[in-house]
Amino acid sequence: MSSNKRFGPHRDRRQWIVGGCLVFFGFIATLAVYLFLDHVVRGWLLAHPNTWHRRPWVNGFRQLGKANVVIWLLLLWSCITDRWRPTFVTIIALILVSLCVCPLKGLVQRRRPLMLAAASGSSAPREQGDSWLRRVSFPSGDTAVAFAVAVVLPFFVGRPWRPILLAVAGGIGLLRVTSSVHYPSDVVAGAVIGVACGLCAMRTAPRWGQRDPFPVKGWWRLVVGLILVLVLPLVSPLVGLESLPIFLRIYGIPLAGLILVYLGGRGRVMGGTGNCDRM
Repeated sequence: MSSNKRFGPHRDRRQWIVGGCLVFFGFIATLAVYLFLDHVVRGWLLAHPNTWHRRPWVNGFRQLGKANVVIWLLLLWSCITDRWRPTFVTIIALILVSLCVCPLKGLVQRRRPLMLAAASGSSAPREQGDSWLRRVSFPSGDTAVAFAVAVVLPFFVGRPWRPILLAVAGGIGLLRVTSSVHYPSDVVAGAVIGVACGLCAMRTAPRWGQRDPFPVKGWWRLVVGLILVLVLPLVSPLVGLESLPIFLRIYGIPLAGLILVYLGGRGRVMGGTGNCDRM
């Protein structure tokens, strides 16, 4: 007990120092990319327009940077595995991302590259929607969401997932640049924000310990979770969120197949365990 009290403040101080260094070096990296890389990448993309990011499987992959898609997948995973703390902590991270990204977008008001290209008469792709959040680019919210998830989930599901999730987050950030909706500095800033918010959210996990954030037990919790899983795809288009229907239209069948394989394997394992117990 005394050792925890003695070393606890020092550990907290180290974490704050690491967080401060992350923000400082992230700011330096964002500034360097803004000064030396943004205009180069934008010029190259204007000279070499592409539409490969609009291919169905790529477009579906891009939706993994949308918070509503991530939350839906986490709810589905929690319903199947009955593990809710990872979902709870990840949602906290996404809330922190929103609290950081939205004010910065409103403060900086940087126009997206595709809007500048459209104003100059280029045939660059245009995103639908007229809301101010869709018109400004700094920082990249999709990249922040992806990196927040990549930081939080390995804490619960195992470190081998970390490089996979980081690769997915990096791919989403790259696609935001190649689709001309963000500058490289937007993506770098989004990645820094996502990592910082993920680390802040993970600080809440030890405080929860092994407590279940949702006290509803058994079938009622499963019913509540399934209702959310089924309702979200229906409600999303009504509130202007097309990301989840796009993702499900492209990856819904493979996802359903993976779920069936997982449930089938889990059933065989439980059946084998029951037979051994009877023997």
